[in-house]
Amino acid sequence: MSLTENPAPAPTTEDAAPKKPRRLRRLGVRLVVGLTVSWAAFLVAHLVLAGRVWWWSLIEMVPPFALLVPPLLLALCAMALARGKRWRLWIVHLAVFAIAYPIAGINLSALFTGPPGEGTADVSVFTWNADYWHYRWDDADEFYDYLLAQDADVYLLTEYLTRTDRVEIIDDEAALREHFPDYELVIASEMVTLSRFPIVESEALDTEALIDEGDPGAPPADDPWREYWTTKILRTDIDVDGQVVSMYNLHLSVPVPTGEASPLSADFYEYVRSQYQRRTSQFTVLNEDIDANPHPVFIGGDLNSTILSAGVASLRDRLDCPDPDSVMPVSWPSIRFPFPKWWRLDWVCTGPGLGVAEYAIVSSEGLSDHDAQMVGLDIR
Repeated sequence: MSLTENPAPAPTTEDAAPKKPRRLRRLGVRLVVGLTVSWAAFLVAHLVLAGRVWWWSLIEMVPPFALLVPPLLLALCAMALARGKRWRLWIVHLAVFAIAYPIAGINLSALFTGPPGEGTADVSVFTWNADYWHYRWDDADEFYDYLLAQDADVYLLTEYLTRTDRVEIIDDEAALREHFPDYELVIASEMVTLSRFPIVESEALDTEALIDEGDPGAPPADDPWREYWTTKILRTDIDVDGQVVSMYNLHLSVPVPTGEASPLSADFYEYVRSQYQRRTSQFTVLNEDIDANPHPVFIGGDLNSTILSAGVASLRDRLDCPDPDSVMPVSWPSIRFPFPKWWRLDWVCTGPGLGVAEYAIVSSEGLSDHDAQMVGLDIR
């Protein structure tokens, strides 16, 4: 009789089978945790780098709602993979969601409240990027019929220009005065402001003092229209029944190429770098003027900036920038571009002394790639 114990029987296929799914589940949980932490790190990097380095401008133009897609997908994966420790993963996902939601361009309050507004509209303002005026795409009569149909007290209009191989100055002042005989008119660079109320002062804000010759953002040496590159803000002070209100008409520089430039080319990134300096200078000039302005201020126009932009964040820190009655407010592109309307590039903001009684993003009826904005202001 042998004193050697019989060896333990080898594990059967049935015994080993449960271990493999458990290993795969643990691996999946680790992967989900790793990806979630990585996404959180990306969001923190955005908060740190936006507006500070030129190449992050590319991230600022991502459709903002995309920031919520990874944490939502990862949360669903966590539900499927995790068991007893699921609540710990949910804490991590909620933290990531809390970072992303305020900069995702989503307005869930629109599901539960009515259109934004308080008080009575004393002044109606219509702000619109007119997309090369009516010179490239549109019929002039249709263009002016659309403007007149808005019946606004103040019009803040941009892209008062046309384009050949470069942007070109136009002269449509006679038509403007003919169609708006009861309005006062100011034109500067590519901005047009019309007002039923008396204009007491106007000033074109330029970036000449902030950008030197030889800087990336300096105007192209071969372009005779220097003002187009340096002047993207028109301030107009109007008198509304004895109260001076400052209207800022904006069309800030485009941060990234929207044409045929390839992201594989050096020219693409040189453009981004140049536009970064122009845009940061424009926001600096705007914010400095707002901070020094004793009057109630309204800004409106095409900022070419999403909610991810550091420039928009600087305005939201100073002013009230309302959302229209939409879960995902968007304003671009309405026509011509081969991708969905996923961006809000057009904004309005008010300072102390002004309230927003009405606000809507309205269709440009095929006349522009940008939707327009209609605002009713309550002067307090």
